[in-house]
Amino acid sequence: MIQELPHVYILLDALDECDERTKLMDMLESIATWQLQNLHVLLTSRRERDIESSLEVFVDGQNSICLDSKLVDEDIQRYVRQRLSDDRSLKKWQKDPAVVQEIENTLMKGAHGMFRWAACQLDTLGKCRNRATLRKSLATLPPTLDKTYERILCAISQEDSQYAIRILQWLAFSARPLSADEVAEAIAIDIGRESAFDSEEVLEDPLEALNICSSLVSLTTAQRDSPSGPTKKVLALAHYSVKEYIVSDRIQQGLAARYGIQEDFSQEILAQKCLGYLLHFRGPRLLSEETRQIRI
Repeated sequence: MIQELPHVYILLDALDECDERTKLMDMLESIATWQLQNLHVLLTSRRERDIESSLEVFVDGQNSICLDSKLVDEDIQRYVRQRLSDDRSLKKWQKDPAVVQEIENTLMKGAHGMFRWAACQLDTLGKCRNRATLRKSLATLPPTLDKTYERILCAISQEDSQYAIRILQWLAFSARPLSADEVAEAIAIDIGRESAFDSEEVLEDPLEALNICSSLVSLTTAQRDSPSGPTKKVLALAHYSVKEYIVSDRIQQGLAARYGIQEDFSQEILAQKCLGYLLHFRGPRLLSEETRQIRI
């Protein structure tokens, strides 16, 4: 089929974020053996040794480009300026150019080429209500992404802490993307109770999950079952590095250790939660047909 087309372009972004990296690299090596002149492949990834070793087999050094840190910094600066100009929570500082410049300079000094770090700091600065809290935040910015995530987790209230753990667990290990409505119900499941599901704990506004987990979770839209169907709101971890952090040994050594998640244990817990949820609705129930379909 590829040979029948004048040109075919394949773009694979963030190879390092693929859960089945070995299979993907084997597939790419296989594609390279086709030697099709009309096939063009663009790959992006962080520099990780196993990926570099695989790519060396079929990617000539002249076709490998390492992004210049200066260019990355310029892109981060554009991003910071755009957020300061357009973000509703940050626009309040636009009336004072000196404050805007102070924010920009401080973030550029600390970013060290990390878009994600800059994005999280802007989210935090957007919550500052006056110059005193703003300058305090600017003076105490966490130096690394790990420390940034630790601060975000430690800032979660005691009341929301257990819900945050459930949200992160579901989003990190769910077999498919979860809608906001599904997450709103999923966090009401606790297998430690006689009845695992408690409808009183379902989030009245599913988007409250964003407020509970702050910068760690993001919202996207996706089509439902058919291309012509309505869109649905999907919740996901905001970045691959969020999952990397919460499943790593690093989180266990810091102040946010309670939010650390073990994959094998989480898979077992989620399986039990699914069974507990289904058992809660076993037998005849006074549910509308629409509600019954949602449950199924």
